[in-house]
Amino acid sequence: VCFFDPSMLNIIAARAEMEADLRTGLRRHEFRLFYQPQVNSAGKWLGAEALLRWQHPQKGMISPAEFIPLAEETGLIIPIGKWVLHHACAQLAAWQSDPVSAALTMSVNVSAKQFRQDDFVATVRKALQDSGLEPACLELEITESVTMAGSALFEQRLAELKQLGVSIAIDDFGTGFSSLSYLDKLPANRLKIDRAFVAQIDSSSGPRIAELIIQLGKKLNLAVIAEGIESQKHWDYLKNAGCQEGQGYFIGMPMLEADLMNWIKTDR
Repeated sequence: VCFFDPSMLNIIAARAEMEADLRTGLRRHEFRLFYQPQVNSAGKWLGAEALLRWQHPQKGMISPAEFIPLAEETGLIIPIGKWVLHHACAQLAAWQSDPVSAALTMSVNVSAKQFRQDDFVATVRKALQDSGLEPACLELEITESVTMAGSALFEQRLAELKQLGVSIAIDDFGTGFSSLSYLDKLPANRLKIDRAFVAQIDSSSGPRIAELIIQLGKKLNLAVIAEGIESQKHWDYLKNAGCQEGQGYFIGMPMLEADLMNWIKTDR
């Protein structure tokens, strides 16, 4: 026996509408890249993380939290991810033609589904070639859950990316089931402290996990960057604990390219 629930129909209809809108948005170039500054402990500008937004013609700016899960489910994350990668590389190459921003790097998030594609390394290579960007300037952020998969395919893909010359960051570190012995073997360059651990600085329990990640990074000769820094208290605590790099609303909001350049040239 099945019972009809009108709310279920509404959910299905809304999902189908968003999927159709996603396909249309990709075709009509409705996606935008925002850039969040990354700085060192002295406040020196290091680079940016490319963050995707969707400029819907009727609904306005849509957060990735609303559409990325559906893009993952439908496989649309593959063409969207390629678009992000190519545009981020092209933008960074343009920045590097200006002496003020010539030393910048760019971090780009990679989904698990993207990473598993047979042509993923070829896609990265083409984005670099088309833009003329030096591979070392590009950092791919791969989530901890992907890095801990431990498959032969994963290891081969990481090795190919390292051979290509790009940097690898482990995103959301500490939120999954980390294998420390496996982490020691990964060809990673940087650990990224999840915002959830940064937020613990404000709690009575204390930011113990953030401190442990910082110390672990030092032991493994990995750079450590914290995301989600939203106050002077956060940033001061992390710097005192030995974290040398950070990003977050306190340091700089995600911005369009023109706003970011103004931010750099006016020393924030």
